[in-house]
Amino acid sequence: MLYWRALVAGFLLFTWGGLGVSGVSVTNKLPPCEFPAIYNFGDSNSDTGGISAAFEPIRVPYGEGFFHKPAGRDSDGRLIIDFIAESVKLPYLSSYLNSLGTNFRHGANFATGGSTIGKPNETIYEYGISPFFLGMQITQFNQFKARTKELYDEAKIASDRDKLPRQEDFAKALYTFDIGQNDLSVGFRKMSFDQLRVALPNIVNQLASAVQNIYQQGGRAFWIHNTGPIGCLPTNFFYNHNPPPGYLDDHGCVKDQNNMAVEFNRQLKERVIKLRTELPEAAVTYVDVYATKYDLIGNAKTLGYADPFKVCCGYHENYDHVWCGNKATINNTEVYGASCKDPSKSISWDGVHYTQAANQWVANHTLYGSLTDPPIPITQACHRQALVAGFLLFTWGGLGVSGVTNKLPPCEFPAIYNFGDSNSDTGGISAAFEPIRAPHGEGFFHKPAGRDSDGRLIIDFIAESVKLPYLSAYLNSLGTNFRHGANFATGGSTIGKPNETIYEYGISPFFLGMQITQFNQFKARTKELYDEAIPDIVNQLASAVQNIYQQGGRAFWIHNTGPIGCLPTNFFYNHNPPPGFLDEHGCVKDQNNMAVEFNRQLKERVIKLRTELPEAAITYVDVYGTKYELISNAKTLGYADPFKVCCGYHENYDHVWCGNKATINNTEVYGASCKDPSKSISWDGVHYTQAANQWVANHTLYGSLTDPPIPITQASFENS
Repeated sequence: MLYWRALVAGFLLFTWGGLGVSGVSVTNKLPPCEFPAIYNFGDSNSDTGGISAAFEPIRVPYGEGFFHKPAGRDSDGRLIIDFIAESVKLPYLSSYLNSLGTNFRHGANFATGGSTIGKPNETIYEYGISPFFLGMQITQFNQFKARTKELYDEAKIASDRDKLPRQEDFAKALYTFDIGQNDLSVGFRKMSFDQLRVALPNIVNQLASAVQNIYQQGGRAFWIHNTGPIGCLPTNFFYNHNPPPGYLDDHGCVKDQNNMAVEFNRQLKERVIKLRTELPEAAVTYVDVYATKYDLIGNAKTLGYADPFKVCCGYHENYDHVWCGNKATINNTEVYGASCKDPSKSISWDGVHYTQAANQWVANHTLYGSLTDPPIPITQACHRQALVAGFLLFTWGGLGVSGVTNKLPPCEFPAIYNFGDSNSDTGGISAAFEPIRAPHGEGFFHKPAGRDSDGRLIIDFIAESVKLPYLSAYLNSLGTNFRHGANFATGGSTIGKPNETIYEYGISPFFLGMQITQFNQFKARTKELYDEAIPDIVNQLASAVQNIYQQGGRAFWIHNTGPIGCLPTNFFYNHNPPPGFLDEHGCVKDQNNMAVEFNRQLKERVIKLRTELPEAAITYVDVYGTKYELISNAKTLGYADPFKVCCGYHENYDHVWCGNKATINNTEVYGASCKDPSKSISWDGVHYTQAANQWVANHTLYGSLTDPPIPITQASFENS
């Protein structure tokens, strides 16, 4: 099919060339759009982590072909939406429902695997249908737009705004839609073909309503995929090995299913044409994904792919099926649904979704205008159809609270993790579904705050009582802070798995078991993000050096970080650390190990900087080694206990910081200095005394613990 189109295009160029038309396509006459952001709505074909964040995370071997780990995508690597982002030179989209490690400066992805256009009437636990149908995704977008404006306006420093969209970018952004496949899938399961055909206009109109809603919010550029050839999905044949005559088409796909997809697409295209009249300032591009995918499947062998009905990931033999990444026992043998050896030769990744290679092929054949209406590439999709036509004419023509006695020391909880329902939901269900409206929250927050009350909930008073901030909801990806815990509660949650949808009786899909799954994912993911933070921190330091070098600076003296695990504050509320918690000198082992790793990466980066900045003299100073030696040999060197604080009052669990006053047992206590600070190492529990600072300086300024080994008085000489 695509070959025929290419041949016709070739003849057109040749024939019209004789009339003085250069053969340059329409697109060269239009300027590029420079989209600042993409906002995507869809299902698993474009979900970059939504359903994985909200429910169970996608497992290995998903994502390993590009991201080298699961990345929330139903593929071995990138999806078409990722190639769209690349083509307009924007980062991959963060999922709206993912509250960890996200950046929304250049858009957001509201798609979730299993989403439909129409409101679902079955739960995700029955057939995998997401509760976040298109209408709810639009509600999320509306909330996202309002909330990010609020956060952006409230931000005090630039770094707080860096991960939020600029309000003016919403009007300039590209809005992409890739949804509809699951509506057909549900229809095939629950309706006759005649009933589904009758339902199609309503489904298409709901998609059009979503576009209209975004247009009313200021959106102007829309890129709308039709649905693919659902009858070609290998899952159709898992339990149907001998289809009757006439059941399949010429390429081996289920004929009736594809005919329904074609009818859906016909109605969608007609509705898009009508939208252009209804939304006169919009640029609405219809993208024929169906033709592209069908051409790929129909010509798989010619194009160098394996059998298009052969699944790459998973075990599918006879009537035994183990889905990609899962395990099962077959004939008393454990079988793992592993990936094939070379996914780049496969079209189907897991029986429903495409491989990265197939997604890239489809992207390459849809992003440049050959299968779009109007025929323009995505980089020019901001231009309205009237303008495009003009150019065409010109060119072509866990906390438990109990009674605590005064005999027990306070616990000093560093965090709270809450699980529950609307009695303790601080914004989860409001972020995932429709936001709670005024006058909720007005009695304390002076605006809706995700809580089913006029103000604070019991969980808020719990947080106050243990001197912690109010909890951020796990499902809220905007303006959240999880340093002191997270709230997994959602309004309408049950302990048992629900068997009715939120749209029927308000029962949340996030029952307690799923909240625990979210917590497990949260714990693992935050560790991963925390560990990944060091290279970024080190690179930011290197960037600072590079900046000064560009300003003319040439001599740099860079300290590594000290043994943070040896700071006395670590023991203010931890008088009896468990075995293995401390090292041989009494410092917190894990904290010092992290400092050592930071220093290792810093030193490597300094060495690299010397190559990047050839005229610079860069000295790396081992402050860690010096301070650790001082602490380890404190007594020998004539100092007091290195974990004893000189300034402040710190007895048992009562603490008055240096220079402060407090009342303890009805007596005013002042955090005074010790008699002889020159004998102390720690001044206030965090910082060193002058005597300790002088000792460290004497052991680092003369080259014995520097790289290269030179004194600071000679640190202007280039490293060679």
